[in-house]
Amino acid sequence: MFLRRVLALSLLAASTTVMADTVDINLRDSSAQLQYSASMGRDTLGKSEIHMGFLYTNKNSSLGDMGIMVKDEVSNAPGVTVGVGIKGLIAKAQNNNATALAIGGLVRFSPLTDTRFGITGLIFLSPNIVTFGDADRYNETGVKLDYEVIPQAVAYIGYRKMKFGLKFASDAILDEGAHIGVRISF
Repeated sequence: MFLRRVLALSLLAASTTVMADTVDINLRDSSAQLQYSASMGRDTLGKSEIHMGFLYTNKNSSLGDMGIMVKDEVSNAPGVTVGVGIKGLIAKAQNNNATALAIGGLVRFSPLTDTRFGITGLIFLSPNIVTFGDADRYNETGVKLDYEVIPQAVAYIGYRKMKFGLKFASDAILDEGAHIGVRISF
């Protein structure tokens, strides 16, 4: 029931005019993540974006997510972009099934001397009240350094930790460690 509502909201948001699409893939020895995002335009509230993604690990875990984020530059802090968002998650974490509704955000800093380079930090949290199945919470943190090779392609290195707190077992870390990636816009 909960996932149906999240899916309905996501499809409603996706039905707006799409202006740009992005494919992001990142890899490490034990995991691969593929994400697709589409801009939903710009209004007085910022740049809206819908995304969906899938993470596969060789630790008997996988995660699918879909969400919406609003991002904009901070007017009195040149080079700083902030974003807030919400995403629904469904996962198989070490033979446990879990779903969650996570809220979070990101901050990206790009030095004025070289706007092609940037550093981004993000956090998403899901407390017990909106985490279901075999889990009672979800935490995701990450940081990445990116460089715009050409206007439509960004290469990056990053570090992330994605973890479900399980009700009847020790915490399940879906993915933790450094990864490399490419984000292509079209």
